[in-house]
Amino acid sequence: MTESIALEISGKVAHVVLSRPDRRNAFDTAMLAAFEDAITELSRQRALEVAVLRAEGPAFCSGTDLKELAQLQPADTLHWQRRTAETIERWSRLEVTTITAFNGPAIGSGAVIGLASDLRIATRETFISFPEVGFGIPLTWSGIPVLNALLGPDRTRRMLLLCEQIAADEMSKLDLVMKVVDADDIDKETEALVARVLQSPQIGRLMSKRAVAAAASAPGFITGSYEPFLAALAVIMRDGEGYSIADNKIP
Repeated sequence: MTESIALEISGKVAHVVLSRPDRRNAFDTAMLAAFEDAITELSRQRALEVAVLRAEGPAFCSGTDLKELAQLQPADTLHWQRRTAETIERWSRLEVTTITAFNGPAIGSGAVIGLASDLRIATRETFISFPEVGFGIPLTWSGIPVLNALLGPDRTRRMLLLCEQIAADEMSKLDLVMKVVDADDIDKETEALVARVLQSPQIGRLMSKRAVAAAASAPGFITGSYEPFLAALAVIMRDGEGYSIADNKIP
């Protein structure tokens, strides 16, 4: 799409590539706009089922380009922060299964972007860190809700207040990634994970993703089960293969 974000779509699978390696894939305003455009395009692709987020170079993403951010006027900074928060929400709400392939360090907002995906794997060289408090600023990009959902408030508080750096093995122990692999194997392992995801019907994955999000924002059995029930009902009432509500048989 641009020099800083590449979007590759082939059939059911898309790859969104952070491509600003000379700045360790740090987000400036142009890169944010390109990422927003990529999300918009992904949402238009009706045949799409999986979107993989990956990066060029030795780092995944070093966060926000602070050199540019420091030059913004206060009103522009507030506008930037609103857009970044909306971008993370839009990525997390995509009606496809999202996968992050961490190929290296992910700092601050760069870690947030990667952690906002449904599934995540990492190389052994990967680590995440949140140095914002050390700069006298809070974590933005909707990072605190993302971390709270994954780790809970107590662990999130500790990570932010102490500016902790979490290595790949510790990320695995905390379930921030499902697998840690050698750098040479990251592409192969990502392809295997995509293939595993595609083994199940898209409707089940989509409705489960929606239900988990609904349950997280408004916990309760009714909220958490309503949409999956509707999805199941749609399946059993359809003609052809599958359950048949008319004859109460399972083919």
